[in-house]
Parts: sequence; C-alpha cells; structure tokens
Amino acid sequence: MTTLVQRSARPLDSVVLAVVLTGFVASTYGFGVYLFANLVVDMRRDIGFDYTTVGLITGGAQIGFLLFSSVTSVISRYFEGWKISLVSTLITSLALLGLSISDSIWLSGALLILLGGCSASVYIPLAEIVTKGFSPGNRSRVMGLISSGTSYGVFINGLLVSFLTLQGGWRSIWLTAGVISLVLCGMAWFLLRNMGAAEEGGISRRDSASFDSARPWLSHSLYLIWAVAFLNGMALLPFQTYLAPYLRDELGVTVRDAGFIWTTIGAVGMASGFLVGWIADKIGVRASLAMCFSSAGLAAVLVFGFNSLPLFYLAAFLFALAFYPIFGLVPSYIGQIVPVSRLTQAFGIANVLIGLGGVCGNFLGGFSKDLTGSFSTIYWVVALLLFLQCAMVFMLGKQPVSAAEGVEP
Repeated sequence: MTTLVQRSARPLDSVVLAVVLTGFVASTYGFGVYLFANLVVDMRRDIGFDYTTVGLITGGAQIGFLLFSSVTSVISRYFEGWKISLVSTLITSLALLGLSISDSIWLSGALLILLGGCSASVYIPLAEIVTKGFSPGNRSRVMGLISSGTSYGVFINGLLVSFLTLQGGWRSIWLTAGVISLVLCGMAWFLLRNMGAAEEGGISRRDSASFDSARPWLSHSLYLIWAVAFLNGMALLPFQTYLAPYLRDELGVTVRDAGFIWTTIGAVGMASGFLVGWIADKIGVRASLAMCFSSAGLAAVLVFGFNSLPLFYLAAFLFALAFYPIFGLVPSYIGQIVPVSRLTQAFGIANVLIGLGGVCGNFLGGFSKDLTGSFSTIYWVVALLLFLQCAMVFMLGKQPVSAAEGVEP
C-alpha cells in the first residue's frame, strides 16, 4: 500500500518540506563547509594561526565526512532517516554558534571538523525522507532542488560577508548562520515528526526492516551506481579544485574574469538542480544522468582544448548545469532500486565512495601537475572519466515497478 505520509500530505506541506530540506543542505554545506574559507583571513588576524593549521582543519573535515558517512550507513538500520538528519542539523547549528564565541583555534578546528562530518550525516538520509514524503513523480525534482542547496548557502555566505563583516565582524556571521540553522531545525521538527508519526501508525520501521531483510537489495545496478558515485568524486571534485589555478596561473585569465566564471557556476547551480530534476521526472533518471555526464564532459573538453574566455564561460555554464543535479540524481536512482529500509545505508556507501573518489582525484590531479607541469592533463582525464560514466549509465537496469511507485506490499 502507499505510505501514509504520501497519502495524507498536503501540497503546501510538501513545498515547505522541500524548502526546509534544501535549507538543511544550505546550512551544512554552505555554512558548515564553505563559510570558513570566506572568514579565515579575519579569524587568523584575531585568533592567530598559520595556514598549516588551516590545511590540518580542512583535511580533518574531509576525514570527518568519510567517518560520518560510514557511521550513518550503520545506524540507519536502527533510527529513522529524518531523526538522523534533524539531529545532525541541530548539531551543525550549535557548532556554528560555538564558532561565534570561540577564542581557541583548537576548539574552532574541532567544531569545523564536526561540521564536515555533519554535512554527510545530514545529506545521506535525505533520499529516504524524499522517498517517504513525496510522490514518485516529484522525487527527482525535489532531490535536484536539495542538491542545489549548497549554491544557495554559498550565495547567502556572500551576502552575510558583504553586509556583516564591517558591522559586526566575523563572529556575527557565524552567529547569524547558527540562528538561521536553528530556525530551520524548528520548522523541520514540526514537519518531519508528522512523517515519523505516520510511519509508526502504519508499518513500523522494525516490521518493515524484518520484511525487507528477506528481500534482495544488492544488485548489479546498485554496484554499478556505486562505481559511478566513486567516479563522480574522482572527476567532478578535481574539476572544481583546479579550475581557478589552471585559468589564472597557466592560461593567464585575470582575477576578475576567474571570479565571474565562478559566479556563473554558482548562479546556474541555483536553478540547475530543480530544472534537471524536473526533466528527470519526465524522461527518467538514467537519461538525465547521461545528459549531465555529457554536459560536464563537454565542459572539460572546452577547458583543456581551447584558450578562449567566452568558451570558459560556456564551460562554467555546462559544468554547473550538470554538477549540482548529479548529486541529486544518484540518490534518486538508488531510491528506485533499493527498499526504503535499506536506502540510507545504500546511499551512505555511495557517499563514502564519492568522498574517496574526491580524495583520489584531488591527489592524482596535484601529482599530475607536478609531474607534467600542466593542469591540462587533469581535464582531459576528467573528460574521459565523465564520458565513461555516460556509457555506464546505459548499463544501469530499469527500476522495479514497486520501487518506482514507492509502494510497499
């Protein structure tokens, strides 16, 4: 039967829930992961620390991301996904508030590493929440919107830094980010607890888990989408990491133009997640993934194959059109082939693989630059990996009817 949540959900509640979940990602990634980079200069001046410490903190945040991804995959068998996501966002809010009053770089570093971990434990259960809370015809666009939450968070970061740095200093920015996150937690509590109540009133999580334990959930398609997730991290994250150094240090693009290219990526990313998700609901997730990998692959070709400023802007557009949606389409596809009780676990493994792929890609990209003296090798390898993923998508199986419709026997 269809879940009680979907049957009783009101359209307005669904819209608000989608916005709140997008806010979760904006808070944990936009504030928790990327805000530090905007404030590090001011924090160094007041607290006093070197860039080696910055490297240790950012590296520790990546380790926290991988650790929390693994832990979330395990505990998802015992706790509802919405509880994991909500508690993680609450911890994120408290950590942001803690950064506003911290005078110790060690305490600040620990909080930033915690934020890196929470970015994983917040995001991983969202596929389960969307599967339970939205009808099948809307899930891809909702996941696409949620995956664009990072760009909204980064946009808000820019506003906060622009308006509050001179008035209240960097501490006021952390404080404002923490308050915004707390407000989101309050809104989410009223919406998500209804989901939990509906689930308890229908099929309990334990009963559902017992039923699903007898159902096969590991499949050829799941292994293949996990491989795609690893290659996502290995290709897409180095594309971002080395874009500005390549354009500025090797191709001679000015600081102003490089900044506008990044602005293009952020602006397009704010709309691309929902747009491509809407297309995926119409034509299917597999076709949309193939479209995204082709778009990002073409962007990589434009970056290493030409030295033309207009084409760099086109590459930024094509990359942003693909980058944010891909991270929503992968969990959307997993939600179509895996039982709900296994969804957070399956996506948690995918998230770990994305992180490991990013670590490998960034390391190999830097090694390649030192070895060859050029960033161009990175981008033609990235293009090959993206076109390989496009081919892999066509090997994915179609989702079972029961999974696609989001129903339980």
